[in-house]
Amino acid sequence: MNKSFLIILVFLGCIACGEKKAEDVKEDPAAGLVALKKLPKKDNASFGATEILKDWTEYNALNAAVNAVYTIDTKEDLIVVLENLVEKQKLLEASAYPEVFDRADIKSRQKVFKTKVLQVKFDLEYDKDPRKTVIELVKAYNAFNNQFSVVIKSTLKPEILFDE
Repeated sequence: MNKSFLIILVFLGCIACGEKKAEDVKEDPAAGLVALKKLPKKDNASFGATEILKDWTEYNALNAAVNAVYTIDTKEDLIVVLENLVEKQKLLEASAYPEVFDRADIKSRQKVFKTKVLQVKFDLEYDKDPRKTVIELVKAYNAFNNQFSVVIKSTLKPEILFDE
């Protein structure tokens, strides 16, 4: 009786394990989409700053690369745009700044922008939702652009502060 019970138990176990149906693996077409349709509006520098910036080719290339963030539909698009942003950021960092903008406050805003680009890249590498960090990236770029306007509108010269 024990042998027949054991054989029936093993037989039932094999049948139960063998009856698992292979689930159809369907690719979700929306899985690769990135929910980035409602990004903050990109701010442009003031007219006075734009006049100086129009001759700075590296800045204009970065500006065009940031515009591509608004055309992203999938994660693959975001990866391509991020690679382009990293490349343009490196070129801008190594370029000669216009004399008016060769200041620590401009360079610090640029470093914050670079950090946000790398954070979005990190989110994609570890399959996190990049929406929050992409919004922070756009805000950091807006702060970078706004700093150009602040520098142009500023009438206080730093040399006066440190003259004493």
